[in-house]
Amino acid sequence: MRVELQELTKAFGDVVAVDHVDLEIKSGEFTALLGPSGCGKTTTLLMIAGIYRPTSGAIVFGDRRVEQLHPRDRGIGMVFQSYALYPHMTVEENIGFPLDVQKGGIDRSERTRRIREASELVRVDELLARRPAQLSGGQQQRVALARALAKRPAVLLLDEPLSNLDARLRHEMRGEIKRLQKEVGITSVFVTHDQQEALTMADRVAVINRGHLEAYDTPETLYDRPPNRFVAEFIGDPKMNFVPVELARRDGMLQYRHGELGLDMEAAVASPGADGLPPAGLLGIRPEDLRIVAPDRGDLRGEIYVIEPSGREKLVDVQSGEKVFRVVAEPGFHGEIGDAVGLHLDRERLHLFDSESDKRLL
Repeated sequence: MRVELQELTKAFGDVVAVDHVDLEIKSGEFTALLGPSGCGKTTTLLMIAGIYRPTSGAIVFGDRRVEQLHPRDRGIGMVFQSYALYPHMTVEENIGFPLDVQKGGIDRSERTRRIREASELVRVDELLARRPAQLSGGQQQRVALARALAKRPAVLLLDEPLSNLDARLRHEMRGEIKRLQKEVGITSVFVTHDQQEALTMADRVAVINRGHLEAYDTPETLYDRPPNRFVAEFIGDPKMNFVPVELARRDGMLQYRHGELGLDMEAAVASPGADGLPPAGLLGIRPEDLRIVAPDRGDLRGEIYVIEPSGREKLVDVQSGEKVFRVVAEPGFHGEIGDAVGLHLDRERLHLFDSESDKRLL
C-alpha cells in the first residue's frame, strides 16, 4: 500500500508540531521517521494512524484519502513504545483481541488461524498460554508485533518499539523486524530518535527537525551526501567535525583556508556550480575521514586531548588551536595524551556547506 502525505500540518494552539510535510512511501517500503525528541515525528505517525486529526493537508493510502477516517477503518496495525499488552489476558488473547473487536467480526476458525500464523511468524507460538508478566521485554515486543500483524493491515506503524530493550536485545530485534517486514512485504513506518536504528533498518529515512522535513532519501545517500548541516550533524556517530573556511577556486581545484588553524589545502572539484561559491563556507569532515599522521605530514597540527577505546577502534580527540577534532583512529594506533600529531584530511570525502543557509554546496 502506497502512503502519501501532502502538505501535512498539525498545530496545537500556537505551536506548529508538523509543518507542511510532503512525503511518499512506496508500497512495501520500510521508512523511518528520524529526528530529535520533540521534532514532530511521533505526531506525524499518529496522524497516519488516525489518532490525531491533521490541522490541514491530506493523507493518502493507495488512491484513497483517509485523514477523516476512524483508525479502525484505515487498515493499519500499530506497535506502541510500551507494547500496550493487556496484563490479564494470555498471549493468545492479546494477539486475538483486535480480531474480536474488528468491524464485522470474523469466525472462530479464521481467528484461530490468524493467531497461529502471526505467532509463528514472530516466533511466540510456544508462549500462547502465558501472560505478559511472564515474558521478557523481547518476547513482549514480539507479541505486540504479532497482534498488529494478525489484523493483516495494509500499513504497519511502529512508535519507537525498541526503546525499552537493552542494547543486546535492541540489536537482535532490529534484525528480526527488518526480516519480518521484508518477509511479509508490508508498507511500514517506523519512528525513532536513534540514527543507528534508522540507518540499519529502513529503506529510506525521513529526517525531521522542528516539524520540518529536512531530508528524505536512502541511508547511504543521507550519510554520503547530506543536503544540509543539520542532516550532516545528526546522521553519523561520532558526529561530523565542522570548520569555517575561506574558499577560492583555481585551475579546477578548490582551496580551503583557515588561518588560525594553519589549514591551507586544495582538492579537485568537478562540479560546474563551484563558480558561484561564496567566499566562505563550512567544511564538514567525518571522524573516519581524518587520519592521524606525523606533525609535519598533516593538513592540520595539534596534540592529543583524549583517547577513548571502543572495542575494535579508538576515538581520539585532537586539539588544534581552540578547535577539537574527533578522529576514528586506524587499527594499531598508539599514542598518549599530549602527543603532538598531524591530521590528514581525505580530500575525496569532504563536505561543504553554506555558512548562512547551512545548505550543501557543490
